Amino acid sequence: MHFISELISGIFGLIFFVAYLILFLYALLDILKNPNLNQITKLLWILIILVAPILGSLIYIFWGRNQSFL
Repeated sequence: MHFISELISGIFGLIFFVAYLILFLYALLDILKNPNLNQITKLLWILIILVAPILGSLIYIFWGRNQSFL
């Protein structure tokens, strides 16, 4: 029974890690490719994502990527 619980927690851990990695890389690549963001804004978004990877990526995807800055 202990083996099964370790296997299930390992599978969920792997799924969570892969989802985290995809979210992080998607947001990072989108920041770098976004022509509406200037260099300083890109740097700020990258710093936000590095400090708070999951929350920063979600905030950028749902709010930041559609904003146009001067």
